[in-house]
Amino acid sequence: MLKDIKNKGEILSWCFFDFANSSFTTIIITIVFSVTFVNIICYGRKDGDYLWGQANFFSQLAVLLTAPVVGAIADFSANKKKFLLASYLGCVLFTGLLTLAGPGQVTLALIFFTIANFAYSSGENLIASFLPEIARPEDMGKISGLGWSLGYVGGLLSLVVCIPLLRGGFTMENAMNLRLTNLVVALFFLIAGIPTFLWVRERKTASTLPAGVGYIGAGLRRLRDTFQHIRAFRELFKFLIVFGIYNCGVTTVVYFASIYAVNTIHLTPNELIGFFLVTQISASVGAFLFGLIQDKIGPKKTIYITLSLWLGTVIGAYLSTDRTTFYIVGNLAGLGLGSSQSAARAQVGLFSPVEKSGEFFGFWGLFWKLSTAIGPLVFGRLSYATGSQRVAILATAMFFVVGMIGLMFVNEERGIQAAKNFHSNDSPGVS
Repeated sequence: MLKDIKNKGEILSWCFFDFANSSFTTIIITIVFSVTFVNIICYGRKDGDYLWGQANFFSQLAVLLTAPVVGAIADFSANKKKFLLASYLGCVLFTGLLTLAGPGQVTLALIFFTIANFAYSSGENLIASFLPEIARPEDMGKISGLGWSLGYVGGLLSLVVCIPLLRGGFTMENAMNLRLTNLVVALFFLIAGIPTFLWVRERKTASTLPAGVGYIGAGLRRLRDTFQHIRAFRELFKFLIVFGIYNCGVTTVVYFASIYAVNTIHLTPNELIGFFLVTQISASVGAFLFGLIQDKIGPKKTIYITLSLWLGTVIGAYLSTDRTTFYIVGNLAGLGLGSSQSAARAQVGLFSPVEKSGEFFGFWGLFWKLSTAIGPLVFGRLSYATGSQRVAILATAMFFVVGMIGLMFVNEERGIQAAKNFHSNDSPGVS
C-alpha cells in the first residue's frame, strides 16, 4: 500500500495516533463509559441520556471556540506538534481521573469527561492537519484510510484488554471494574501515542510576528484573512457545512450505540462485547478498503456510498427487534463509520494549501465538533421527551439525507485547484 512512498516510517507513526486515541473513542465514548454513566453513575435518574448529550455538547462547544484560533496559531508559530502533545497528555490525565467517579458522582464524572473529551477532540484536529504535509495529494485517501483502519485495530485491542473487567456486566457489583477500564484507556493511549511524537516531523518554520502583535493576535489576524479570502476557498467551506450536517448523524450513532444496544435491543454485556468486536473489524476493513477506492473515484463519490450505508444503518436500527438483525445493522455501520470520516479528512486535505493546513483543519474540527455537539444533544432530548430511543434514532436519518443533497453542490475539481493556486503571500499580514 505504501511501496511507492519514501517516508513510510513517518506516515506509520502518524497513523499510530489514530491507533492510540481510538481507545478513547471505543471504550469511553462508545462502549463502556457511556453505558456506565447512564446506568451506574446516574443510577435511579431518568435523565441519563440527556446528561450524556449535555456533557458532550459542552466539551465540543469548548473545541468550537478554540479550534480555529489554535490551528492558526499552531501554523504561525510552527508549534503544531507541541499543541498536539498538550492535548494528548490532557486527555490521558483526565481519562485516568474518570476512575475516581463512582455511582452517584454525576458532577465529578461530567467534569472529568468534559475535559478529557475536549482534549481528545482538539488532538483530532491537530493530528489531521499534518496530513497535507506528509502525503502527496494522490496518496491522501489511502493514507487517511490506513490511519482510520489502524484506529479500529487499536480500538479492538483496547476492548480485548478490557474484557476481563467487563465480565461482571453493567451492574453495581461490578462498578469498580468498570471504573478501572478508564485507567486501561489512559495507559493504552499514553503508550501507543509515543511513536507519533518520536518520528512525525514539524516541517514549517515559525513566521516572524508583526511588530506589536502576539501569537493570539496573529492567529486572529490569519482567521480574518481567511474569511476575507473565503471566496477563493468556497468549495472547502461548502463541503465543511455539508460534512457538519451529515456528521451529526455519524456522531449520534457513535455516542449512543451501546446505550441503544443495552436499553432498547437488550443485549447482555457479553453480547455487547461480541457485537463491538465484530463491528470494529468491519470498521477497520471498511476504512482500509474505502481508502484505496477513494484515491480512484475521489472522496466525494466515496462519501456518497458511505452515506447510503449510514442511511440503511439508522433505518435498520429503528426496525430491529432481534439480535441477528441488529448485528447486521452494526456491520453496516462499521463499514460506513471509518470510511465516511476518513474520506472527509482526505477531502479537506485536498482542499487545503499546506501553508494553511493547521488553520483549515481547525475549521474542519470546528464543523466536526459542532456536529458532535448537536447530533447527540438532539438524540438525547428526543429520547427524553418521547421516552423512545427508536424515535430518536429514526430522526437521525434526516442528517444523512440532507448531507447527500448538499454534497451535490460541492465542486471537487474546483476545490482542489483553489488549493493548488494558493500562495502564502496571498494572505497579507500573516507571513
